[in-house]
Parts: sequence; C-alpha cells; structure tokens
Amino acid sequence: MSNASVDTAAASSRTSSPADPDDLRYSLRISVWVRWFVVIAWLAQFNYRGDFTHSNFIPNTLLASALLVLNGYVHYRIRSARRVTWHWALALSAMDAITITSGLAISGGFQNALHVLYYPALANFAVVFTSFRLSFAWATTIAVVYTALSLALNSGIDFQAKEEKVLFSRIVTMFAVVAVVNLISRLERIRRREAIDRERDLQRERIELSQNIHDTIAQSAYLIGLGIETAIELADDSQRELVAKLKATHSLSKSTMWELRHPIDAGPIFEGRELGRVLRSHASTFTTITSIPTEVVQTGEEPQLSMVTRRLLFAVAHNALTNAFRHSNATKVTMALHFEEERLRMSIADDGIGLPDDYEDRGHGFRNMRNDVERMGGVLEAIPGESGLGTAVTCTIPYALTQGGR
Repeated sequence: MSNASVDTAAASSRTSSPADPDDLRYSLRISVWVRWFVVIAWLAQFNYRGDFTHSNFIPNTLLASALLVLNGYVHYRIRSARRVTWHWALALSAMDAITITSGLAISGGFQNALHVLYYPALANFAVVFTSFRLSFAWATTIAVVYTALSLALNSGIDFQAKEEKVLFSRIVTMFAVVAVVNLISRLERIRRREAIDRERDLQRERIELSQNIHDTIAQSAYLIGLGIETAIELADDSQRELVAKLKATHSLSKSTMWELRHPIDAGPIFEGRELGRVLRSHASTFTTITSIPTEVVQTGEEPQLSMVTRRLLFAVAHNALTNAFRHSNATKVTMALHFEEERLRMSIADDGIGLPDDYEDRGHGFRNMRNDVERMGGVLEAIPGESGLGTAVTCTIPYALTQGGR
C-alpha cells in the first residue's frame, strides 16, 4: 500500500470518531442551527390556521418545545465555549426521534406527513457521527420503529392501495439521506483534519523556533545586558558621556530581550497551555526584565479557547506591555482577565504618563493590536486614567467567535 493510501486511510479512520472536541463542536454547531430551522418552521406550520381544539395540539407543541429547550441549552454551551461531549449530540438525536415518533403516534401514524422530519433528524445524526456503521444502525432503528408504528396504528397500511410501496420508499429515502450526508461529512472532516495536521506541523516548528531562540539569541542578549550593567558600575563618574551611552545601550538591550520573549513565551500557546497561565508567566518575565512590578488578576474560569484566539490575545497583551515599558514611564502594570458568561475581557493598565492625542498614528503597536482584536470579532479601547495619567488598554471578545481547542 502506498504512503498516500496509508495517509488517506488514517485520515478516514480518524473521522469515524466524534471524540475530537473541535470536530464535535463544529458538527454540533451545524446540527443545532439545522434543528432550530426545522423545528421552528414545523411549529409555525402547525400553528398557522391550526385546529387549536384538537387533542393532538397540546402534546405536539409540548414535545417540540422540549426539543427546542434542549437544543437551546446545547447551543448556549457552544456559544459560551463550555465543554460539549458526544453525549449531548446523542441526547439531541434521541430527543429528535422521541419527538417525531411520539408526534406520529399522537397524530395518526402512517397517514401523517410528520414522517418527513425524520430526514433532517437523520441528517443531523450523520453530520455529528460520521461512522457509517453507527449512522446506518441509527437509521435502521428509526426505520424499524417507523415501520412498526405504521403497521400498528389505526388500520395500519392499506395493502390494497399498495401503501407498502410508499413505506418502502420512505425507508429507502432515510438510508439515502444518511448515506449522502455521512459521505459529505466524512470528506469535509478529512479536509479539516488535514488542515489541522498542517497547522500542527507549523506549531511544532514555532515551538522549536522559540526553544532555539531561548537557548541561543536570548541567552546571548541576557549576557550582553549583564556585561553592560558591569560596565556602568565600573565606569568613572567623570565619564558622563560614556555612562549615558552605556545606559542607553543597556535600555536597548532590555528592549531587545523583551521582544525576544514574544516568540519564546508564546511557545506554550502552541502546546495547548491556557491563556491565563501563559500570561502570568509572561508578566513575571516582564517584571524581571524591566523591573516594573506587574500583577495578573483573573476572574471566572477560562473556557476552551481556540489556539488562534489565545495567540492573538497573547500578542495584544505583549504589545500593551511593550508600550508601557517603552513609552509610559510606568512604575506598575496590572493585567486583568475577566471570563464572563458570553465574552472575555482583557485589560492591561499602567500608571504612566498617559497617551498622546495622536497615539494611534505613532508606529504600528496600537494598529496591530486593533487589527488582532477585530480579527477575533472584538473591540479594542484605550482608556486614559484619572487626570490623564495612566492608560488601560482593554479588549472585549465574544465567545461565539473564539471556540475550539486548537
């Protein structure tokens, strides 16, 4: 077997499991939106010029409402970046089957058009669970239940009118829907997995690069800084010009060491570390290099954020700390992370000299931060402190745009 065949087979086998959190979250997001559309459309059709006095009106409405409540809760967990598992997907599929089957039993069985809701329900199952065996087993279960229901209710199937052919066509359609959706989902998941694998290769290269910088360039810059400090201590007080140049060079070496910490301290982001943990370490390094005390405050529990989101937020925090070091003459910096219900807020505040009126036109720092925040669908604000002293750079990001575990 060729290497390409082996890779394809491996990718195909990976798609058969819903265990991957990113794949599951992506599939569930599609599933809940489809369910919103189908159930709400059905409720609208059921209630438009409906017979509200009929005995099946209240049970059908309650069943559909219960399904909407469960779907809404799962959607809430997805939007708020809370953990979702395949159990939620299975619960939704089971609720689909129960609602539709109960509705058919209440409304008359075979003669009722409610059976068409089985098709999107089975499609939703096939989107999340891309295993052929599992999807066809679920379709078989639904087909058996629907057949038994059609035969048992009322007068059953009218064989004189050849209604068994209609039943056969409906069941075949169920399997056809599952087959087509399952195939498309598998191909889409394979493409996504290949893209993720390529991204992981890039992440490994970034991690290796950060380690190499730490072991070589950063160590050399640190030793240069120590040498300059020693030279300043040994310089004669009468050599003011020399001391001034040494101090300027020392400040430049500190700035260089700090910039080198960006790729080094960002390495754990690509290893999957939590944003709060990485930022606490980065702030500690900032204090060591710049001698500016930096405090990190966190409220709430950090949800599952995508690697891209964590990387961009880290870049925003690094740029804000860089501005505080280079331009604000700050004596203290406070970094705050607030993980709220629907969004996160990150703020980096200093007690420095404040911002000039044209701060956004000076260099690329704020422009880059704003671009990173807008890429995440958030908002960036630079808020001056009281009496114009100090600055708080704050970004607010909605969870709905930050999901995933990569």
